[in-house]
Amino acid sequence: MTHISIRDLQKISGEAIGALPGPTPVKSGERTVGLLIPLKSADPDRLAAVLRRAEKLAKGRDAAADDAALVGFGDVDPVDWSVAAVKALTGKPK
Repeated sequence: MTHISIRDLQKISGEAIGALPGPTPVKSGERTVGLLIPLKSADPDRLAAVLRRAEKLAKGRDAAADDAALVGFGDVDPVDWSVAAVKALTGKPK
């Protein structure tokens, strides 16, 4: 599928969106008005490996020095990206 029309977008299911091969233009006539990007579930083993590596790297960091270095950038992402927080975010609902 090279694109999806606005009319087709109203009829497409979540399953069909998930099956798209990648980002797909949404068109109104000849004009591209959006981009439909299917979200894929992360590989749990790969995600676990990344989280272990991040946790290991974080142990050698100085949080106060990191915060001081970021002051020049203005407001930064205040989210807690700890392993526990990421697991809570990516966990499947019961």
